[in-house]
Amino acid sequence: MSDRVLVVEDLDVTYHVRSGSLPALRGVSFELRRGEILGIVGESGCGKSTLSAAMLRLLPANGEISGGTILLGNRDVRTMSQRELREMRGRDIAMIFQDPLTSLNPTFKVGSQLIAAMQAHPDVDASDTGKLRQRAIEMLTTVGLPDAHERIDYFPHQFSGGMRQRIMIAMALLLKPELLIADEATSALDVTLQAQILELFRELRRERNTSMLFISHDIGVISEICYRLVVMYAGRAVEQGTVREVLSKPRHPYTQALLASVPSKDRRGERLATIPGRVPSLSELPPGCDFSDRCRHVQPVCREPGGLHDVHTAGHMVRCLIHDPASTYETSGIEREGDRVVVGRPEAAPEDRPRAIGDVLVQARDLEVHFADRPTLASRLMRRQLGAVRAVDGVDLDIRRGEIVGLVGESGSGKTTLGRAILGLERPTGGQVSFDGQDLTAMNPRQLLQLRRRMQMIFQDAHASLSPRRRVGQLLTEPYTIHRIPDEERIAVPELLEMVQLAPEQATKYPHELSGGQARRVNIARALALRPEFIVADEPSAGLDVSAAASVLELMKDLASELGLTYLIVTHDLNLVGYIADRIALMYLGTLVAVGPTPQVYERPMHPYTRSLLDAVSTPDPDQTTAPHKLLLPGEIPSPKNPPPGCRFHTRCRYARIDSCLEVPELDHTANGHLVACHLWREIVEDPAAAERAASPELISDQQEPIS
Repeated sequence: MSDRVLVVEDLDVTYHVRSGSLPALRGVSFELRRGEILGIVGESGCGKSTLSAAMLRLLPANGEISGGTILLGNRDVRTMSQRELREMRGRDIAMIFQDPLTSLNPTFKVGSQLIAAMQAHPDVDASDTGKLRQRAIEMLTTVGLPDAHERIDYFPHQFSGGMRQRIMIAMALLLKPELLIADEATSALDVTLQAQILELFRELRRERNTSMLFISHDIGVISEICYRLVVMYAGRAVEQGTVREVLSKPRHPYTQALLASVPSKDRRGERLATIPGRVPSLSELPPGCDFSDRCRHVQPVCREPGGLHDVHTAGHMVRCLIHDPASTYETSGIEREGDRVVVGRPEAAPEDRPRAIGDVLVQARDLEVHFADRPTLASRLMRRQLGAVRAVDGVDLDIRRGEIVGLVGESGSGKTTLGRAILGLERPTGGQVSFDGQDLTAMNPRQLLQLRRRMQMIFQDAHASLSPRRRVGQLLTEPYTIHRIPDEERIAVPELLEMVQLAPEQATKYPHELSGGQARRVNIARALALRPEFIVADEPSAGLDVSAAASVLELMKDLASELGLTYLIVTHDLNLVGYIADRIALMYLGTLVAVGPTPQVYERPMHPYTRSLLDAVSTPDPDQTTAPHKLLLPGEIPSPKNPPPGCRFHTRCRYARIDSCLEVPELDHTANGHLVACHLWREIVEDPAAAERAASPELISDQQEPIS
C-alpha cells in the first residue's frame, strides 16, 4: 500500500441558497492508499454524504467545490471535463448507495441494468451484448449471488435486501474501479446480511487490492472493516488516525462522546452518555470550535473566533484546543499521559431506578398469522391451489408486567407481524392472544378499540407514521379525539412534550421540520398520551445517529421506571437488546427458537441461531480488525411460503443432522431458565466442535429461495 489512490487537500464545499452561502465542508484533508479501507464517521449533518458526492462531482446544482484539491492518482477531479467525468465514474471510482431498491430501476431486469452500466462507457464494445451479459453473470457470481445465470433475468423486487445490495456492489465493480465509495452500504441490513457484505468487502480488498471509502454512522462496523478512521463534525475532520489508535485512545471530546453513546451488553446497568443538542446549522455555526455548545470540556477560549487548527502527533490528528500546547486552554486539572492530554470519556452513571417485574400481562399461545395469496383469473381457470406466507407460525410467548422483552431476528423472520398481531393490528389466523387475562382474538372491533387505550405501538418509520398535514400539537391530541377522552383526563401537550424531553415550541412544527430523533420522540409522546401499560416498539433506533439513538433508549428506560411500562422491542440490533432488555426472544422464519434472560443468552447461547447472530455483532472494538473471520450464516432466510421441513433453521445450521433435524423441535426448558427449540442443544453446549463434526453437510444449503 505504498502508492496513493486518492488525495484530498483542504477541500471546501459550499451550497448556495437564497439566504446566502452555506459551508458544507471546510478544509477537509485525507489520503487513501491502494488496498486500504478508510472509514468516515459522524452524525447526520456532518458532511459525510457531501464528501462522497464531491469525490464524483455529483453535487446538486446549488453545490460547488469552492476550494482545495481532489487528486485521483495524478489527475485533479476538479478540473475534469464532463466527458472525462463520465469516463471516470464507474471505471475509476464507483459508488454504492445506501438504499439499493431506490438505486435499481424497478421496471428493468437486473441483467439489463448491469449491461447498460457497461455500455455507458466508450471503451466498452456495446454491440457485443452476449459478452457483456457473461461479464455481468461472472460479477454476480463473484459477489455471492447463487444461480446468477438464472437470476440475472429477475426484477429487483424479486430479491431480498441483502441480494439487492450485492447486485449494487456487482454493478459498482463491473469495470474494475480502483476506488469504491460505500455510503451507508450496510445500515439497512440485519446483522447476518451485514456480516456477509462486510466479508465481501474484505475479499475485494484482498483479491483485487481495491481501495474503499467506507461512510457510516455505525462505529462498530467501522472498527471491524477499516484500518484508518476520519471523524467528521459540522463539515470538518476533527480527528483522524488508525482505528486502533482512535478507538482505544480517542482525543477529541466528540469522538469520546460518540463512543460513550454506543449501547452494548457490557453497559447494562449504566446510562449512556448522550450528547446534548444537535449538530449546528450551516447558517448558524459558532465563532470558535463547532462542538463548543455540546462539549463538556468547553472553556471561554473555545468560543473565541480563530486560533483552532489541526494538531498532529505521531500520525494522529485532532482538532481541539485541549491538545494544542500553543493555546491558552487551561489543562491544569486534566490528566496527562506523556505528550497526550487525557480528557477521559464521559462517565456513565449507574441505573438508579430499578423496575419491579410482576405477573404475566401479555400472553400468546400457538399464535399464527398467515397471508393467503389472492386468487387471480389464471389461478381460477387452472384451479391452482393458492399458497400462503406463514409470517407467524405457532408462537408461544409470555410478557410480564414491567418487563422489557427484546424480539430479535433477521429481516423476514416475522418479528413486526408478531408485534402487530399481539396488539390486534393484524388479525391472527390461529391461536390466541390475551392481555391482562382478556382474550383479544375473541373481541369485536369496538371492544378491541376500548382495550387499545392500554396498548400502543411506536412504528419503525417515525416520519411516515406522522401525518404531514398536522402540527405536532394536533398529532398528540388526536388519540383523545379517537377515544373520546374527556378534557379533565387529558394530558396537556406541553406536559407530553416534557415527558419526552422536547421543548414546548415543538408543538407548532410540522413533521418535516423535525429531526429523526425528534420525530421518534413525538411518536413516543403520542403513544403515551392515553397512559398505556404496554408498548410495542418496532426498531426504535432505526435510522438514527448513535447519539440520537442513545437518547431515545435512555428515554424509554426512564419511562419504563417512572410509568411502569411494559415493552416488546422489535429489532435486529443485538447491541440494543443486550443493553436494555430483561429477556430476549429469538425468532426465525415465523417461530421462536430461543427465549431467555438477556445475560444468560449472551454468556451461554444454546441455539445455533443465537450463536450465529451473536458472532456477527459488530462493536467499537479496535481488536476487530485483527480478529479471525466470523462464522457467517450461509445463504439467506428461506421463503416463509415454503419453509423447510422439521427444524426450519437446519438448512443454514452447521450442526444439522439427518437423523434428528428433519423433525420439528419443541421449546425445551433448560436448567438456567432458557427455552430452546433444538434437538442438539445439549451436545452443542458441551462440545461444539464434536457436534459440528457429526453434522450432515448435505442438509446445509446456501441456495435457498429468496423472499419475494
